[in-house]
Amino acid sequence: MFYWIAYFFLWLLSKIFFPLTVHGRNYIPPSGNVIIASNHISNLDPIILGLAYRRRISYLAKDTLFKNKIFSWVLFHVSTFPVKRNTADIGALREALKRLSRGGSLVMFPEGTRKSTMGEKEPQQGIGFLAVKSGVPVIPAYILGSDKVLPDGAKWLTPGKITVLLGEPIAFARPNKDYAHISSELMERIDSLKSSLKS
Repeated sequence: MFYWIAYFFLWLLSKIFFPLTVHGRNYIPPSGNVIIASNHISNLDPIILGLAYRRRISYLAKDTLFKNKIFSWVLFHVSTFPVKRNTADIGALREALKRLSRGGSLVMFPEGTRKSTMGEKEPQQGIGFLAVKSGVPVIPAYILGSDKVLPDGAKWLTPGKITVLLGEPIAFARPNKDYAHISSELMERIDSLKSSLKS
């Protein structure tokens, strides 16, 4: 219940501060689970993808955000679980697989942290691992404009438009490539959506 109350509040907030345009929503299946893999340019991005998806979805968030008990409670009730950054967090990967096996969907940012320009950092292998082990299709997503609405270090929103482009789902159930290669391929697919947004 709390998830959908939060969703409705954030939907109203988006109507006022950041009108959202989503292309490719037809690629989201009406049922079943997916992984959404996206570029990451603002702390607003998880919210943006949740609004674009329109179904309940899980998130990974850095473990330091869970130190505050009140904020931790909020994160838990909006289907968010912790991950240790810059490490191979086996516990977080197991939790992600568990949620995917139960029919849940998951948002992931292959580069792991916010980047103003894609390609600044090698993508992490975790998304390649999850795509293969879960057998769940991956939907690439490209976000444009969220870094203007909520720039790094900003404490409040600056009104502006945000666009999301969703691409065709990709399956990696029986790959002939390693996890690092799959992660890099996903980043290339995400980056290729950029030209469609600006055309």
